Amino acid sequence: MRKRLLYMVLILAGGWAEAPCQSRLPDLSAVDAHARSVGVDIDLYQLVSELTSPYRDNLSRVRSIFVWITDHIAYDWKAFNKEEELKIPECRSGQDCDALLAAWEKKYLNNILRRRKALCDGYARLFTRMCDIAGIEAATINGYTKTKPHQIGQAGRIDHAWNAVWLDTSWHLLDATWAAGTCTEDENSGKLNGFVKKFNDYYFLTPSEEFSRNHFPQYTRWVLKPGFTKEQFAANPYYDPAVLSKIRLHAPQSGIITGQKGDTIHFRFEYNGRIEKLQVNSNIFRNPDVWTTEQVSRRKKIWVKDSFALKRQRYVPFRQKENCYEFDYIIPENSLYYLDILFDYRRVLRFKVAIRK
Repeated sequence: MRKRLLYMVLILAGGWAEAPCQSRLPDLSAVDAHARSVGVDIDLYQLVSELTSPYRDNLSRVRSIFVWITDHIAYDWKAFNKEEELKIPECRSGQDCDALLAAWEKKYLNNILRRRKALCDGYARLFTRMCDIAGIEAATINGYTKTKPHQIGQAGRIDHAWNAVWLDTSWHLLDATWAAGTCTEDENSGKLNGFVKKFNDYYFLTPSEEFSRNHFPQYTRWVLKPGFTKEQFAANPYYDPAVLSKIRLHAPQSGIITGQKGDTIHFRFEYNGRIEKLQVNSNIFRNPDVWTTEQVSRRKKIWVKDSFALKRQRYVPFRQKENCYEFDYIIPENSLYYLDILFDYRRVLRFKVAIRK
């Protein structure tokens, strides 16, 4: 499986969403420091022992494995660009299928440890295997993700892999690939330019309510958000990944807004950050981009605000009470087909508009 690391989306929540899982976890910084100090060992049993033996509780053991993987394994962006398919051996009649798969996976994982690079399937399989050695039940999950503005209304194809782990009395979700860092992308070719290591704690034991914003499993047994469907997943709006952990959207209740000219769309959300300016861009009207480059030396350019563009901006009045925000938008024309919501000149949300006949 292959997937870009950079882009993530947010699903709409009906009602006030729960706080991020990380806020309910104990302080695991000592576990993190230990995991990062353990070197790469091609012997998985020895490696898992070094990572987990200091701890008696499974939460710390899982955290140690997760942090080690995200710290030591880089995303194989060159393999992604080559569009290499995972070659899992086919089991023929009369063969010991379990032994065949186990031998293939051992070689596959050893190669990841040797090269210290993996695609998403490698991250997920490595986590599952290391948990298995530690005596912790875990599973590799294949499924769909939403990472682009044009994907609103589409589930796309199965293109990613992540994990579930059993802790205490229930399954919990995590994504080591997206927690490991980001990749930059060439906008014209769609090819990746490189990997930037940056740990993202958001994808460790993310509550299913939040995880379902940008993940949907191939098999429904792994849909841990009650009643959530593939159709609802397809209708998610696009969200800037930088705000994913900070925002909880309460209205509208779909990323696809149905209406017609003159209708008022009410937006309501929680945001753990400060918003000075709020704007709406669409296919009908777009605020001029306020950022431009300025040449400061022969080889250096910097980003600066364009004073002329700032004078041509339109802003949307909003109501705020602590971290809760509300505003209204009236559909100006029946030719409207998308809306971008901007916080301080940066797009954070996109919705698709379906004009009612």
